[in-house]
Amino acid sequence: MARRGGGGRGGSGGGGGNAGIFRPILQWLRRSTRGGSGGGGGTRPSGHHGRPNTPGPHTVPRYHRQKPMLDKYRHETDPNHPANPFPGRSVRRLSPQEREAHRVFVDPNGNLRRARDGSLYDTQSGTSAWGGQRAIFVMDGNGNMYASNHHAPGQFHHSSLAGGHPVAAAGELSVTNGRVNYATAASGHYQPGPEHMSNLAQEFSRNGIRPPIWDFQGPRPGGRPMFA
Repeated sequence: MARRGGGGRGGSGGGGGNAGIFRPILQWLRRSTRGGSGGGGGTRPSGHHGRPNTPGPHTVPRYHRQKPMLDKYRHETDPNHPANPFPGRSVRRLSPQEREAHRVFVDPNGNLRRARDGSLYDTQSGTSAWGGQRAIFVMDGNGNMYASNHHAPGQFHHSSLAGGHPVAAAGELSVTNGRVNYATAASGHYQPGPEHMSNLAQEFSRNGIRPPIWDFQGPRPGGRPMFA
């Protein structure tokens, strides 16, 4: 009997020893399942490339009315081509990775931000060919917007931001500390019409903002609003 009891104690003792070995693992698994910080299994949503609250680019086609680049700019990247509208110069075309560095988005508070670092976008240092304190922009068929405060004839144009591809909208933006004051259809390379700028109006509205959108002339004498 003593032997059987000893065996019983030995069995339970062995079981207790195993439980002691596995107890920390079981506790870790429980914390992981609950998303506790101790287990490291819980994941907190983060933004694109680990930047909080920065969404990744849209990947689903949304706007099918698009405008191709005017054919006369087809050879603008070749400084030696006789049909280059900028003789002796080469217009830069951004790669997809370079374009991402120029992507902007509207945050939940209606502010325009840079996707690369989440900072508020501002065009006060803009150098648009048609007016100061404005940026050039394009929007692709998925609703992604790309903007640049730099605009240099024969070097950097709307076609640079779009990579020479068709756009759903294009023009200029006036933005003050994230607040979009207005947009225009001023793009010599694409010359979008109302049917294209309506895509921009829809994208703005989808994000809860409704800044006025002007024609090519913008808010200058002779200009008229397309969407207000």
